[in-house]
Amino acid sequence: MTQPWAWYGSDRLGLDLPPGLDVDVVEPAIPASLDDPLAAVAAALDDPLSDRTIEARAAGASNVTIVVPDGTRVAPAEVYLLPLIARLARVGLGPRNISVMIARGIHPAASKAEVGRILGPQVMDALRPIQSAPNSPESNLPIGTDEELGEVRVHRLVAESDLVVLTGSVAPHHLAGFSGGPKALVPGVADRDTVVRAHQLTVRSVVGPDGSLRSVGGDDATPNPFRRALHRAVDLHGRCQLLNVVVGEGGGIAAVASGDVAPAHDAAIQAWKQLHGRPSPEPADLVVVGVGEPRSRTLSQCHKALLAADAWPRPGAPIVVLATSDSGPGHADLIPWFEVRD
Repeated sequence: MTQPWAWYGSDRLGLDLPPGLDVDVVEPAIPASLDDPLAAVAAALDDPLSDRTIEARAAGASNVTIVVPDGTRVAPAEVYLLPLIARLARVGLGPRNISVMIARGIHPAASKAEVGRILGPQVMDALRPIQSAPNSPESNLPIGTDEELGEVRVHRLVAESDLVVLTGSVAPHHLAGFSGGPKALVPGVADRDTVVRAHQLTVRSVVGPDGSLRSVGGDDATPNPFRRALHRAVDLHGRCQLLNVVVGEGGGIAAVASGDVAPAHDAAIQAWKQLHGRPSPEPADLVVVGVGEPRSRTLSQCHKALLAADAWPRPGAPIVVLATSDSGPGHADLIPWFEVRD
């Protein structure tokens, strides 16, 4: 048998385990990336899950904002932004009318070099992207009041745009079921208070009526108060469209969906399930979880790998998580969540 291994940041770490163990190495089911991703994105934009194309929605607009995830999410924005911007150019929108915003949620701001890696040199040079500002009250405006979220505040550029195109990738998410979709708006470009109130709803998503914890990662069917609230925030804004991709081998694009936020997100989720789905291993006496880039960088991101593997050990069996966490906890406020008490 070849030596078992696990991801450790960007490295594959060999595991020196005692002989005689029955070891299963479970690798993510990564689909092949499309040979012509630009054509796939163009086709999705030409045939959206919507009553109108992006061009039709942007016609007559004076300002459009494209929201792109930060470096904690793998999304080949440097590929899918080009055909999207080309569609906007068809209706006369250029650098003066188009803004690109990095959705950081309440993550630390990205460096200029990291933003350049996310967007690619063409977009970086032409559109001078900005980042959301969760901690600057003057940078955010209300878009309405929700029954559970209260006053929803997002970056003023997004709040005032005639059209907002939410973009990113779909993947299982431990609180929302799947990433992508409405998460690009809230928490993506929201102020801190809105983000905190939204995440308070996750308790009802992951704690069952009997007090037991349940995993919602990869579940888009079970009622989820957090996910429902995020979709209501999109409805409050009222001028959002979606472009979501499924990430394939080498960080490329394996599938694309575009259109109105809810149906396009659902289509991207179903594509992910078809391309990524694989059975879980048999319950084990020890589970070793390796966390790769970019989630290995902070404790708050790498713990999602722990949650994903929670169903793999036998009752009471340990889980060992290997992660670099070279950027620290991510949020100092989260440190108490990871403390072990007697």
